[in-house]
Amino acid sequence: MSMVVDSEAPVGSEAPRAIDPTELSELPGEAVDAGMSAQFAALNVAAWQFARYVLECSRAQAGTTERVMTRRRAGKVVAESLGWSQGYAASRIEFARQVLERLPRLGAEMATGRLEERKAAMITDLVADLDDAQAREVVEQVLDAAPTLPYTALRQRVARVAAAVDPDWWERRRAAAVARRRVTLRSAPSGAAELCGLDLPEDPAQDAHDRIVALAHAAHRRLAGAGIRVPVGELECEVMLTLTGPAGAGMYDLDVVEHVTALYGGPTCSDPDDPDGGPDDPDDRPDDRGSDGDGPGDRETETETETEEPVAGAEDLSDGDASGDGGGPGESDAQSGGRAATPVTAGGAESQAPVVAFRARTVLRLELRTVLGLDRRPGELPGQGPIANPEAVAMAWARRHCRWRVALYDDSGALEHVLSVRPPATGPPPVGGRRRSQVIEITAHTRDLDTLATAFGTDQLPFADLSPLGPIPEHLPTVPGDALGFLRRTARALARERARPDHEHPAVTRAEAGNRFPSLRLRDWVSARDRTCRAPGCTLDATACDTDHTLAVTDGGQTVADDLGALCQADHLFKHDDDAGWTVLQTAPGHFEWTSPTGRVHVREPEPYSPLPAPVTRTWIRHPDDDRRSRPTPPGTPRPNRHGLITDASRDTQSHLWRRARRRRDEEIDLDPPPF
Repeated sequence: MSMVVDSEAPVGSEAPRAIDPTELSELPGEAVDAGMSAQFAALNVAAWQFARYVLECSRAQAGTTERVMTRRRAGKVVAESLGWSQGYAASRIEFARQVLERLPRLGAEMATGRLEERKAAMITDLVADLDDAQAREVVEQVLDAAPTLPYTALRQRVARVAAAVDPDWWERRRAAAVARRRVTLRSAPSGAAELCGLDLPEDPAQDAHDRIVALAHAAHRRLAGAGIRVPVGELECEVMLTLTGPAGAGMYDLDVVEHVTALYGGPTCSDPDDPDGGPDDPDDRPDDRGSDGDGPGDRETETETETEEPVAGAEDLSDGDASGDGGGPGESDAQSGGRAATPVTAGGAESQAPVVAFRARTVLRLELRTVLGLDRRPGELPGQGPIANPEAVAMAWARRHCRWRVALYDDSGALEHVLSVRPPATGPPPVGGRRRSQVIEITAHTRDLDTLATAFGTDQLPFADLSPLGPIPEHLPTVPGDALGFLRRTARALARERARPDHEHPAVTRAEAGNRFPSLRLRDWVSARDRTCRAPGCTLDATACDTDHTLAVTDGGQTVADDLGALCQADHLFKHDDDAGWTVLQTAPGHFEWTSPTGRVHVREPEPYSPLPAPVTRTWIRHPDDDRRSRPTPPGTPRPNRHGLITDASRDTQSHLWRRARRRRDEEIDLDPPPF
């Protein structure tokens, strides 16, 4: 992840003076931008002050300064005074209690004007099921970056830290959700239909999504070559309906592409007038969103890129580390002749129907100790959020046909080395090369890798005394079979990287300065350094982005790390749009300054690497003999399931019991007339 630093963000909580609209329209852009930020800070301070009033009002009494801390239906007081419902008032009181008493650092940040109420509420909602010590640890980890993170990125970061401090709770929560997975068909507000799969397991859901996207983009390129413009989102919907509907029965990938293309009158492989049709057409493969020198429409092909460095991290794949599955990361598109790989069935037999490869992106990111099975920290699905530890480890070791990239950081958190290491030798058979462009990224401090390599150089994993890395927790999942081999291959790759001359390091090398496109090694460095798109507010994974020259090649830019950055296709187009009014400079490697049309400078810089925190032991544990659990509950109270969570079915039962109790009460009133 990266953080956005606003070089001119207002500090303090003083309310700005009121400005007449006529006067405001006469101010220059810089003053308007600064005034808007000052008003925003004042609103945050006002939200903090209002929360204080709400909490005090729920406890106050007339004629005295004494407070009633356990008042029944406290929300009624606030609701009647402000014209709210009692339920909404109760939720506002609870939010005020959270930010003022349970998590006071949130309230303090709101009081400075930096943290807005919506982000504070997002954090309190996500940590509601954690105990006080765990919730405060989460706040400590995320609060510094919270004011500058977009909502989605903040939610994902809070969820990752919460999953790390209490892995048992997170795993139970996920298991309960997956247990109620379902497919729904409902009417959208527009009147159209929505077909959704909810609470699905992460690994198969990712593959299903990636296949839909890959087939849709293959159809999009074929239609674009025929001069037919169709939005990619529309094609994705057609692909999904084809794959799940009766029309897609028995279809292979290219059959689906041809079917969708034919729906819009596009060419098929059997069309004699189609110059690009046929299963051997390289354009049927999704591009890997490679580097770009002058503009987003001027991109190199995979073959052009791979011929500069035929094998991903060739030095790191020596010593018998080359992939042997034919469609894996050890074989480039240049070597395979630019054709789609041949799928392999579960039994290992090859099918003659070519497949469309998934688009390049980082599908999973997790720490080195985690992938080796030495801790219970969660993984990260870039752009989506955390994934529980057992599922993350299983997903990583099952994807031996992806590219495995190890990002190593120094003690200050700055990127030091990026290694390409052969995937594990164990796992299911490859799925026909579909994932050959996808990346599994492993992160660690360089010293941690050295310590692990020393500790396990001759012994078997796990359970050695790793005092520099902390104790090994109990009840670890089963250690993958190739963990020791992967660790040794990574240590050898690091040794080879250290043996290189300093001037060959991808951060400083000038060997490719005159090239039109960067090599895979340099692209990997830029992707690992930037992590996400470098445009303000964008969090798309860098591996799925274009590798852009900040200063275009036609203007004197060079193919070196300090002139390259990750930009998603939308922001790449935006950067080259003269009417947008934005300019960008890379003042230092990875440090980007975006100047808006109002003149304000927004700085995007790499965030230092910091491992997830260790689990925090709950200070309270619910027990069957607990007084709170032994108290009688009123009819209709929802019961938690075996994972300790209240499901939708339980809430439905609650509503049914309440309605039945109300009907019985009404019937008793009708049967017993009043005594007068």
